Amino acid sequence: MKKKSARAGLIAFVVTLVITTVIAIFYLNNAASSRRERAKFMADTYGQSIEAEIAAREYITRMLEIKIQESKGNITGEQFRIIAEELFDDFIDITDISLAPDGIVSFKYPLTGGLADRENLFSDNVQGVYADYSKMSGASILIAPAIMDDGSYGIIIRRPVYTSEEASEESFWGFVSVTLDLSRFLKAVSIENLAQGGYEYKLIGNNPITGEKRLIMEHSDRELATPVESMISTVKGGYWIIRISPEAGWMNPVELVGALAIAILFSALAAFAASAYMSMLANAKELEVMSYRDSLTNLYNPRSYHEHMDDLSKKKLPYGLIFMDLNDFKMVNDTMGHDVGDSLLNIVAKRLQNSIREKDRAFRIGGDEFVVVIHGVHDKQFYEGVIDRMRNNVAREVVIGEHKLNVSISAGFARCPEDGAKFEDVVKVADDAMYHNKRAMKAKRAAMGIKSARDSQ
Repeated sequence: MKKKSARAGLIAFVVTLVITTVIAIFYLNNAASSRRERAKFMADTYGQSIEAEIAAREYITRMLEIKIQESKGNITGEQFRIIAEELFDDFIDITDISLAPDGIVSFKYPLTGGLADRENLFSDNVQGVYADYSKMSGASILIAPAIMDDGSYGIIIRRPVYTSEEASEESFWGFVSVTLDLSRFLKAVSIENLAQGGYEYKLIGNNPITGEKRLIMEHSDRELATPVESMISTVKGGYWIIRISPEAGWMNPVELVGALAIAILFSALAAFAASAYMSMLANAKELEVMSYRDSLTNLYNPRSYHEHMDDLSKKKLPYGLIFMDLNDFKMVNDTMGHDVGDSLLNIVAKRLQNSIREKDRAFRIGGDEFVVVIHGVHDKQFYEGVIDRMRNNVAREVVIGEHKLNVSISAGFARCPEDGAKFEDVVKVADDAMYHNKRAMKAKRAAMGIKSARDSQ
């Protein structure tokens, strides 16, 4: 039973562990999916914010373009200064606004007098390729990250300006540019809040000419674990990508450990419950067996005998009873002790059990008294054969310690319904037959004793 309980506990542990693990994985996957949905929402939100801020700064170039076109390309330094001054103060991240007629930077704000160093954008080793591309395509470009004169990183939004609606070499006026401080721009969109919220991020741009991806800003230099991303439209078909991933990963280690601990705990509880339940069943079965078995001989006891006979009587099934007891058993108890007597009863019980069929039952109903219930219809010769078999088995010498015993039994039988339709009637006939056998055996032994005495004279 201990092995069965342990096996049941092990099975319960494994099954529960599998089930709780599946549930935990389902929960963790749902939690990870929820985190991914939230991160995607945040990526989209910050992407939209960056997109709106870029559009607002690009609009400055559009306003200057309109002013240049209205003046037929003859904008003065003072006119530029007034417009730039109004726009400049609205954005803390703008470092300068410039005009480059024919590609030569001639006006810049803020700068004393509005005059610049007359840098030729087409001749610049870095800016030249972008200036050529913007002029030929007629499209605004966004350069990021751009390295500023002081070594910091910035963003340049540059718009080609034409004096007529058709972009051509003849109508090309020059460029309007807005330069932004990259760190201030990102601060304006509160991107640092991502790090405060436990996220790592990378902001990636594309080269407007080659399409090559290049890093604009990142929270850390390590690779992001399966990040979510959102695309950000910049200017004229350009785009950035923002990628977000939790620092602790999509599955929180604490949740993983907690889920595993809960799974093991529930499995252990299930194993304990299953083991305890099996032990309880085993104990209940053992108690039930004990309540129907004789504690000395392990034969069925009087309670079992009466319940079995009630069942046979209710079902009106044919049966037979063999009553028996040991001859001179009291003498064994009185002369050799009750321990020897108990051992003798145990041996006799086993021999009686071995003398009957499996479907028949042997009962100890008290002291040295036994009953065998024979199931089915059988003739007298059958019962006499069973009794002879029991006599012969019991009569074999019994050795208990230093004692050697030869015992015999008295027995009688009765059948239902041949000898009585009621249980009480069958019992009386079988009991009378046993005592008749006992008296006959005593008379036979007495006669043999008298004859032995005469022969000795």
